[in-house]
Amino acid sequence: MSLEPWSIKEQPEFKSILQAILKKAVQILGGSAGVIAQWNETRQNYTISASHGLDPSAVRQLRPLMTGDYPNLPAIQEPFRLLSEPDSGRKPPVSEEVTSQNPIVVLPLRIGDVSTGLMFILHPLNAEAFANLDKPVLEAFAEQAAIALQNARLAHLLAEEKMRTEFILENSPDGIMSIDTQCRILGLNSAMEKMTGYSRHEITGRECSDVLHFRDFEGRAWCSQHCPMHQNDADQRHIIELQGKIRTKNARDLEVSIKYSLVLNQAGEPINAIATIRDISQLRQLENLRETFLSMLGHELQTPLAIIKGYASALTEGKWSEEVLKTSLNVIEEESDNLSRMVNRLLLASRVSRGGSPLNLELIDFPGLVEKVVRRRKVLTNQHVFQIQMQPDLPAVQADSQLIEEVLANLVDNAIKYSPQGGKITITGQRDNQKVKITVEDEGIGISEEGLKHLFERFYRVSQGPGYNIKGLGLGLYISKTIVEAHGGTIEASSQAGRGSRFTFSLPVPTTAGEAENKSEVT
Repeated sequence: MSLEPWSIKEQPEFKSILQAILKKAVQILGGSAGVIAQWNETRQNYTISASHGLDPSAVRQLRPLMTGDYPNLPAIQEPFRLLSEPDSGRKPPVSEEVTSQNPIVVLPLRIGDVSTGLMFILHPLNAEAFANLDKPVLEAFAEQAAIALQNARLAHLLAEEKMRTEFILENSPDGIMSIDTQCRILGLNSAMEKMTGYSRHEITGRECSDVLHFRDFEGRAWCSQHCPMHQNDADQRHIIELQGKIRTKNARDLEVSIKYSLVLNQAGEPINAIATIRDISQLRQLENLRETFLSMLGHELQTPLAIIKGYASALTEGKWSEEVLKTSLNVIEEESDNLSRMVNRLLLASRVSRGGSPLNLELIDFPGLVEKVVRRRKVLTNQHVFQIQMQPDLPAVQADSQLIEEVLANLVDNAIKYSPQGGKITITGQRDNQKVKITVEDEGIGISEEGLKHLFERFYRVSQGPGYNIKGLGLGLYISKTIVEAHGGTIEASSQAGRGSRFTFSLPVPTTAGEAENKSEVT
């Protein structure tokens, strides 16, 4: 199997084959010109496919003869004179010798009872070669010409179909690879080259396991047990599907699904296999995210629900003082608010991941927005000191105030959450050219270098270290990044484990004077 890149230039020149057949026929029959017309089954007429010794205007003059009503072989026409087109100002379409052509022999070309076309052979007027040909000779020649024409047509169709198939395989979005009985790579397509990093010339002829190192998701090599070329006849199947990992040229593991389609001989033994390889890394990642999300959601919901249920159950039994009732109801209200915040955050994550509704843009100033967020957080902690440092005359930005407030709230909440021993939380704002930059900095446990790489991914939570037991869905920073980027801004983080973290996001400043005059306050 060859999966070399295909182009239209490789298509067999069918017309040149017809020209060769026609030229040979004219020579054998002693003619001076000829035409081949093929039968078009769809249109139910004859279509001129090749001509020899005639120019286009002369060929057009032969069209009235292409009726298809030639029951006998051969069909000798009456004298037929080719004329130049009237008032064309051109010379006759063929030489003077050929201009008075006579006679024309028509050879119906048939395969059995099926008509494949007509061959017209023209001869100079004074020549008598046609008259000397016996009918059996012409019939035999017509039969051979029909077979040659049919073979050329079938070869052309076969080549076209082969190129069409190779074109489809070559341009498939999935990687496709062919292997032989010795598991050697016979060919591969462009998608496979792109997926693995190997060119087809690098690995053609090599054993696929040595190149791609097929393994299951646990890292166990599977070629010796699962290769379709090593199966016993008893469990032989035509299509085999496996999932696992392959190794790319740059030593990166890629999670894939491989479907083998086997080509079997008459004894049912595999002689070739076509492997279709699909990258399922993103699909696997989504499955892992879904499992992680469900696990975290169950864990995060369990605590407030258990508290609410416990206090509600206790309040229904016995009589309680007013102070106990008030305390219990406050706890229920607080945990209900926690649940509400979780649900709202999930809804917001769903909205921003889908593109959501259009942004409700308005001019907002950050000093007022920061004061609002900090004021609400101060009542939640007595261990932290908030410091706000806003540059004087900090320009307003055009943004969705509710969404930007969500970003600020996420960053301040994280600063509180990840500095459990308390400390200073500093929120600064400054202009940087045509951007406003807001920074939230804490003195908490910090983030590892590995954690910084995945910090803004959906549902990401640290798997070890000081922040492992801190509650959360892993959505806050993902939502914040999506909101900031939707406004044309950027967000970044820096940290040192054990020495706090620093988050900075920037938003563009409006440039028109009209926008600055229409500045509105955040409420």
